[in-house]
Amino acid sequence: MSVMSSTPSSLHHRLVAGKALREITWLKVGGAADWLFEPHSAEELQLFLSHLPHDIPITIMGAGSNLLVRDGGVEGVVIRLAGALAEARLDGTSIHAGAGCTDGQVARFAAKQGRSNLEFLVGIPGTIGGGLRMNAGCYGSYIADVFVSAKAVLRDGTKVTLRPKDLGFAYRQSSLPEGAVLTYVTLRGAPGAAEAIQA
Repeated sequence: MSVMSSTPSSLHHRLVAGKALREITWLKVGGAADWLFEPHSAEELQLFLSHLPHDIPITIMGAGSNLLVRDGGVEGVVIRLAGALAEARLDGTSIHAGAGCTDGQVARFAAKQGRSNLEFLVGIPGTIGGGLRMNAGCYGSYIADVFVSAKAVLRDGTKVTLRPKDLGFAYRQSSLPEGAVLTYVTLRGAPGAAEAIQA
């Protein structure tokens, strides 16, 4: 069964065949993905994965900031989060970010909302999803220090919630469930003056 034939028709507009990945990576090199899927919500991602045959490989792509794609391209489906999965919002004192948000985007959003402790993210290329996967950090701060919870969709379409104890954080790594695609990450902020945070 092919990717297109297994995908519900309501998602066909999110699928692109033969997408040249050099067009969406920072280094502008490499070949094409067999298929590029850009879900705009966790529900779209869940629907897609629940119908995708298990023998079709998936590759998760973040911002493409440090991604070298081989000239031969990428087999199967490349998933790149978009829409609501690449936006941030304030949730009480925490920042609730789509896993497709860039780290810098989250840091700037937090600053505007008067939420500190997330300034370190501004210098990290990539997305919050990738940052969580590798426990990204700089200036002595790490994602693990501010992580509250995350939402993910497993390879079979099951939705899960992940807490710090589930991720086994270590230096530059975490233990995500096999095949999990992160959708949202909640990070703990602290009240602060927006001007001071921005500075």
